[in-house]
Amino acid sequence: MKKQLVLGLVLLIGIVTLQGQVVYNPNVAIKPIPTLTVYKVETSDTETAITIRIRNDKGLAPFTLKTKDLFIRRVSEPDHLKLLRWENAPFSPERKIFSFLNEIFEFTLIFQSLPAGTKYFDLIESDSSRNFYLQGIVLDSELNKLITRGFNAFSRGDRVGALEAFIEMAEADLYFEYGLAYFNIIYLLTQMNRIEEAKEWYARFHERFFHDKQLLENELVRLGISSKLN
Repeated sequence: MKKQLVLGLVLLIGIVTLQGQVVYNPNVAIKPIPTLTVYKVETSDTETAITIRIRNDKGLAPFTLKTKDLFIRRVSEPDHLKLLRWENAPFSPERKIFSFLNEIFEFTLIFQSLPAGTKYFDLIESDSSRNFYLQGIVLDSELNKLITRGFNAFSRGDRVGALEAFIEMAEADLYFEYGLAYFNIIYLLTQMNRIEEAKEWYARFHERFFHDKQLLENELVRLGISSKLN
């Protein structure tokens, strides 16, 4: 059931700390590999360095970045901040072949600087195939605390505490354009058999714009939740 909650797409459960202009273990709304995490994001006046870790889980396929045409941007904004350089990143034809279970591979991508005050941003390929993407990387400390609190509560079996955290998140930041909080509220309410409340949040989910709305809707259908709420 825990895997259903996180979808394998959302979130890193971790402790987020802010030291100067370094954010450790930010949560991520959408990512291509469940065991991929962002270890840290370092920002300065001249650049943004993103350190990524991938853990080998059950024989992960070799990892490669197919293009250097990567960029970051504040969510929904048109400005594309270019990749400047990288450390240990396996661009094609290079690839990282994992040797043993739970092996950790780390690399860093360094881009032009994000604007001051950025709360969350995307890292994606310019290529239309977009095999590599990290969307909704959260830099806002309060938002990260709420997300982490929700998943930590759920991992302890505290569904009420998890629900409270995700509701607080949904109501605290009306501009986070990913459905992470809404999906988990709907999921938890349905699991707790609070169907009328789940229906209300499901309606609110449909009223708002989210970049990942169809992805989350498909998962609600797969889990049999949508049929209970329509």
